Amino acid sequence: MSIPETTSIGETQWSQTEDEVEIKIPFDANTVKPRELNVEVKDGEVLIVSQGEERLIQWRLSGSVKEEVEWQLEDTNQLVIGAEKRSSMLWPSLIMLPLKEGDELLVSTEELDRMLKSQLPSLPTIADEKKEAAEEGEDLDRLLDEAANEVTKKDENEEELGYGAYIAAELKNFKQEADEIEKALKDVNESLEKGLEGEEETAALKKKKILEEMGRLHDEMRELRTKEGSLANLIQTTTLDIKKGRVNVGLMGDEGEVEEFQSEEEKAMTATELMARGLQAFETQLESTLHFLRLAAIHHNHDTSIVLLYDIYSQIGSPRGAFMLLQRALDDKNISAICNHKLGELYDSGARYFIPLFPAAVHFYQRAAKTGHTNAMLSLAQLWLRGSTETSMLSEDEAEALKDMRKYHAWLDKAADRGAGSALFVKGCMHIRGEHGAVKDYKTAKKYIDGAMGAQPELMKNAAKILLLLEQLRAEEETASNPPSSVTPSTQPSSAQPVAKSLNVDRDPQAFDKAAKRLGTLTQGMTPAQSTTAQRAKPGSAKRKQFWERAAVASVVGYGLYTLAFPIRALLLPFFYDIVSSFTESIM
Repeated sequence: MSIPETTSIGETQWSQTEDEVEIKIPFDANTVKPRELNVEVKDGEVLIVSQGEERLIQWRLSGSVKEEVEWQLEDTNQLVIGAEKRSSMLWPSLIMLPLKEGDELLVSTEELDRMLKSQLPSLPTIADEKKEAAEEGEDLDRLLDEAANEVTKKDENEEELGYGAYIAAELKNFKQEADEIEKALKDVNESLEKGLEGEEETAALKKKKILEEMGRLHDEMRELRTKEGSLANLIQTTTLDIKKGRVNVGLMGDEGEVEEFQSEEEKAMTATELMARGLQAFETQLESTLHFLRLAAIHHNHDTSIVLLYDIYSQIGSPRGAFMLLQRALDDKNISAICNHKLGELYDSGARYFIPLFPAAVHFYQRAAKTGHTNAMLSLAQLWLRGSTETSMLSEDEAEALKDMRKYHAWLDKAADRGAGSALFVKGCMHIRGEHGAVKDYKTAKKYIDGAMGAQPELMKNAAKILLLLEQLRAEEETASNPPSSVTPSTQPSSAQPVAKSLNVDRDPQAFDKAAKRLGTLTQGMTPAQSTTAQRAKPGSAKRKQFWERAAVASVVGYGLYTLAFPIRALLLPFFYDIVSSFTESIM
C-alpha cells in the first residue's frame, strides 16, 4: 500500500482543546465509498485514512493521541474525526511535516557566510595592533577605535553606531580581559613564590590553573576573530566564549554536565514527570528545580527542560544553561527543533554570548523549520518582513536591502499548510487590513480567522479588536455591494441575493436569514416615491425619531452626571444612612 504524499492539509479544518482534537476533512462525494472508509491511528501520532486498500491520507500529528478514535461521514462529503490527546496541551499545528531537502526557501550556508562577513568583519591581528602601537607610540584606546573604523569602513565624521561600535567595544574588551587575566595570574604566582601551605596553596594552584585555561581560551578566541567571518567561525567563537565562562566558575575543559539520580524513584520517572516535579518546587526550592530539570535534560535529552534551564541559569548569571542549549542545538544526529528555535530567538533578540545577527538567526530558525516546526517558520517570516533582527545593529538601508516579501508570504503559507493557527491568524489580519500585498476581503479574512480561532483557542482572549475590525469590513463590503439607488423597482435587486454572495454563511445556517432581515430593514424607505410597491414611512415617524434622539442624548448626559457625582454621593452616603436609621428607629 503506497503512502500518499502530503504537502498541505488543504481545506481541512480543525479545532482543539487541551485534551481533545477534532478534524474535519472534505472529500469528493462522487469518489468516496462510505462503507470502505476506515480511520486509524498508529504509534499514537500517525493518522491514516484509507478506502479499501488505498490510503487517502497519512499524516503525522503534532502530538500524541489515543488510538481509539471516533469518526463519521457527514453529508457524504466531510469526514469528521475526534481523538483524545495523551497529554493535556495545545498543539501549535495539526501536522508535523518536514521540509523537503533543498527547499528553495532555505538560504544556503554560502549565502549566510556572505551576509555574516559583511555584518561582522574580522578583527586585526594582535601582531598588527602591537606593531602599530609601537610605531605610533599613541594612546591604545584611540588606536583600537581607528582599527574598528578601518574594518567597518567607517568615516571619521560618522556617528559610532551598529556593528562599528560593536567592533570597537570588542577590541577594547579583548584587551582589557587579557590585561586582567595577566595581572591576576601575576598576583597568584607571586603568592606561590612567597610560600603557601595547606588549603591556601591548593586554592592558589586551582586559581592559577583556571586563569591559565581562561587565558588560553581568550587567545584562541582572539585569533579566531581575525579570520574571515563565517557561521562556522561564529559558532566556534561562541562555544569558546561559553567554555571560558564555565572555566571561570570552576568547570574545566570539555567535561559535560553531570547530574546523578538520588533514588530509584527518580530513575523510574519519565522526562515529562521529572520536569513537572521540578516546576512544582520552583517557587520554594530552586536547587530541587534545577536537579529535576537537569535529570530530564541530561539523561533524557528533554528539549523543553533544556530551554527552561537556559532561562533559569541566565537569570542567575551562569553559563551552564547556554552551554547545554548550544550543545543540544548543534546535534545533527537528532535535531532539536525546540532548541534550534530558541537559539534563533537569542540571535534574533540578542543575549549574553549571542549577539543579534541576521544570518545566525536565519540559520538556526531554518534548522528548526526543516523539521516542520511551524513557530520557526513564523519567526523566519517575521525576520524577512523586517529585514533585520529584532534588536538590530543594521542601518535602515541595510535592513531594507534584506527585506524579502516573497519569502515572508512563502514561510507564512508553509506554516498555514500545516494547520498552524498563528499563521492563519496573521493571514486573516492581513486580509482585514489589506497589508503586505494581501487583498482586503471579508470572506477570505473570515475564513482564516475562523480557522485560527479553532486551531488556537487561546487567541480568542485577545482577539476582540480583530473581530471588531472584521465586522467593520463586513459592513463596508455590504454597504459597497448595496449602495442607495434611485432605480425603479423592476431593476431593484432583492435583499437576499447579494447577501448570499458577500457573506460567508457556510458555518451558520441562520446567517442568510439574519443578513436578509438586516439588509431588508436597511433598504426599507430607500425606494423612490413613484414606486407603487414601495413601503412608505408612516406619518409621524420623523417626530418619533427626534423624540428618541433627544431621549438618548438626555440619558447619556444624565448618566454622565451620575458618574461624575460619584465622589459627592460617596461623601453623602453615611449621612443618608444616619437619616434612614433614625427614621426606622422612630417608627419601630
